[in-house]
Amino acid sequence: MLDWVQKIAFSDCSPLETLGMEHKFGFRRLQPKVMPHSHWHGHIEINYLFNCSADYLFNGKKISVPEGRMLLFWASFPHQMTETRGEGDLVNVYVPLQAFLTWKLPNEFVSQLLHGEVLVSDSLYASDEQITRIWEQDLSKNNHMMTVQVINEIRGRIRRMSLENYSTYELTNKRSNDNGKPALSGLTHVQTMLRYIADNYDQKITIADVSDSTGLHKNYAMKLFNRVMRVSIKQYINQLRLQHSQALLVDTEKPVLTIALEAGFGSVSRFYDIFQREYNMSPLEFRRRVL
Repeated sequence: MLDWVQKIAFSDCSPLETLGMEHKFGFRRLQPKVMPHSHWHGHIEINYLFNCSADYLFNGKKISVPEGRMLLFWASFPHQMTETRGEGDLVNVYVPLQAFLTWKLPNEFVSQLLHGEVLVSDSLYASDEQITRIWEQDLSKNNHMMTVQVINEIRGRIRRMSLENYSTYELTNKRSNDNGKPALSGLTHVQTMLRYIADNYDQKITIADVSDSTGLHKNYAMKLFNRVMRVSIKQYINQLRLQHSQALLVDTEKPVLTIALEAGFGSVSRFYDIFQREYNMSPLEFRRRVL
């Protein structure tokens, strides 16, 4: 059910490591270390630098992050920690993009991330390190309600950052991989599709509507989206709707029919079919197990 919140294993076995589990949340605490290679994955990634500082390489561009900062970026861009200073802790939090886009954060904030900007908070709060330790303890309990609470607190912390002052770094360099091909070719079109889906997933939309937002041919848009996101447009839309419906099932007492329509499924039977197939339980059973 909510076992999709788990630590994510990383591998440095290739110069550009493609990571799976893009639909899972992740959390880890470690001493920062230099990474031998760049890697990329589909999450929105949060990095906390507690009592340490670091230099990063994002899509070929160097960024120095001072001690006591929180940074946020879409990890689809190749990234690598190249230098560290201090004996503190690095905390990584990985948020699935489909979950992030259902949080309805300010449009400018989301657009900056989807267009490849690294966002760095101007400061941390004294409570930030403590709350990350509480998240770590709560996740280790494998308790469904505590897991939901942690996710809500992560969402709230990102929302606070989006409303406060932060610095931005644009990743405009066109970095090539070892084969001479642009890394994540076509990402701009995928960003456009993701933005369109995020704005409209709770309405009746088609694959043609999504491809039309880019001006690309439908078949090409489908292939491009699948190559970058490693999931089809249809599956991705359903993932956003499922994330939305999960939140409504846990946070409200709304009937299933209302939730199905608000999440964009169109009918309660379609909602039941997709939910059952994805989670091996009905929406009502999900609600009972969590609550």
